[in-house]
Amino acid sequence: MKVGIYCDSGINGGHEEMLKRFMLALVASAQFDTLHILVPHANEALFRYVSELSAAHPKVKVIGLSYTAESIRGNVFALLRMVRSTAASLRALRLDKLVIAQGTIASGLAGLFAARYARTVAVSYLPLVDDAPVNAGRAEKIKWLVKRVLYRVPNEYITLNEHLRGKLKKLAPGAGAMILENYVDDRFSHSTLTRQGARATLGLPDDGTTIIAHIGRLNFQQKRQDFLMQAIERHADAFRRTLVLIVGEGPDDARLRALIAANPALSACVRMVGPQKDVLPYIVAADTLVLPSAYEGVPLVMIEAVLAQRPIVVSRVSGLDSYLPDALLFPAQDHDAFVARIFAARDLPLAKLTSEFRRRFSREAFDAQAQNVLLQADAPRSAGAQVVPKHSDVLAK
Repeated sequence: MKVGIYCDSGINGGHEEMLKRFMLALVASAQFDTLHILVPHANEALFRYVSELSAAHPKVKVIGLSYTAESIRGNVFALLRMVRSTAASLRALRLDKLVIAQGTIASGLAGLFAARYARTVAVSYLPLVDDAPVNAGRAEKIKWLVKRVLYRVPNEYITLNEHLRGKLKKLAPGAGAMILENYVDDRFSHSTLTRQGARATLGLPDDGTTIIAHIGRLNFQQKRQDFLMQAIERHADAFRRTLVLIVGEGPDDARLRALIAANPALSACVRMVGPQKDVLPYIVAADTLVLPSAYEGVPLVMIEAVLAQRPIVVSRVSGLDSYLPDALLFPAQDHDAFVARIFAARDLPLAKLTSEFRRRFSREAFDAQAQNVLLQADAPRSAGAQVVPKHSDVLAK
């Protein structure tokens, strides 16, 4: 089987990390003869990774893209040119399928349209599925109508869980939708690093100070670091002996720094540490992690935290209640419940939940699913996909 993977993102983030693991699973399978990977030269980290993969595995071929999704965004003529040139490459390759990494249905469009134009089976690897806007204005309604059309373009979908699969089946009833759950490096569950050792390594206090960590892209629209700041402001007394670490980078870095600098309560307890190559020490050093997102796929940091036996408090969105118990969830707009969960989570026993995550998000489970989603696309459910429970009740057992 000849398979292609297309990613035109200029970002090397969580979705791209899972794409790399998907590549490795396909390389390891004898059922895939050739793997053609199309990525931008401008995404240096991702291009370097696939180039090294190609050097190590003869079945991997790399095709450098001259553009990123960001570089042609809003330019219809540039998009059409890239669709034509990419489609020409696809026709020459004669692939059985092209997997297109789409963070949302509106991303990776050059690859998606090129696949359809070249009559190559288009498989969207899509972690985020939109909801219809509520009380939206005219512009938002038009955007939604366009997205509804876009959801009908892929022949097949690979998504992250049963919740997202159900949403896709409603938006694109004619497309196959298969589940490929994420996996996380074993070191998160087998590390010998202790909380005390992690704090010493990072130069963090180990004097009874509660340490809370937010790890993720600095993006208020999705990750809502601004919501976290509002919660701290409203409950300044609760955070008096607390250090809140903000780990990551993103478009709202400057806005977040300005918020912290302008407010004494935030300045006293919030520390921005920037992007980190290795987040494990920050997870282990923390008493509690937080993820108050407006929407999510299946966040890697959630899995990493639980595997490291650290509680993570997340907003009840996007079907995340199928992974975590009530004690780690809060209503997305409720600052009070958010803060209460943060400080109560420190004493939560996690052994059973960690054990479940080790089984569910193992590399072995991922590799089996990764191969099956492409080989058994027409089945109503991939043979390797797990049935996801409607709610995680591990801690209630």
